[in-house]
Amino acid sequence: MHDGMPTSRYLDLSKLAMSRTVEFIPSVHLTSGSAKKAVQAIQLVRSAFRQRLKCIVIPAPSGITIQCPEASVPAILNASAAVEEKLDRLQREHLTANMVQEILSITAAELRRWSKDGRIPTSGRAFFSQGRKQVGLFLYSSEPICALAARPGQIAGWRRSDNERKVLHKQSSLFPLAGR
Repeated sequence: MHDGMPTSRYLDLSKLAMSRTVEFIPSVHLTSGSAKKAVQAIQLVRSAFRQRLKCIVIPAPSGITIQCPEASVPAILNASAAVEEKLDRLQREHLTANMVQEILSITAAELRRWSKDGRIPTSGRAFFSQGRKQVGLFLYSSEPICALAARPGQIAGWRRSDNERKVLHKQSSLFPLAGR
């Protein structure tokens, strides 16, 4: 708390005392820049407040506004604390391949290739069953992905390098006897 005003890492509680309103806009720190993770965060916040309190959830630009006119300030603060814990867990969750593709604006083929050759570090795998088949997916930590997203020139360089390698490979396969 600062000057008697409750604070939150993720929720805007500035209107709590006057109008029993909480606002939430998912930050890049929380979502790693993934729109999919932002949607998950909004759903999590909406659900948590609705389960605990009788609230009105209003869509807002890039987030939501939660009005709890019948709830007490301490009840809203308790719900906010529970939401903070859930958002902390969401923030620590590994990113899926689809999220990484979205954040870095890369294709699935690029992600597979760059993950396999170590340019994009993985942080483990998740397995699930699809019928009788076991499917494994790479998972990614948010820190290296965010660092890479901040350096778009790195990805452009990888693409140039890969394209040059393809051209050289294609040329060498077209003229296999040129050196004889």
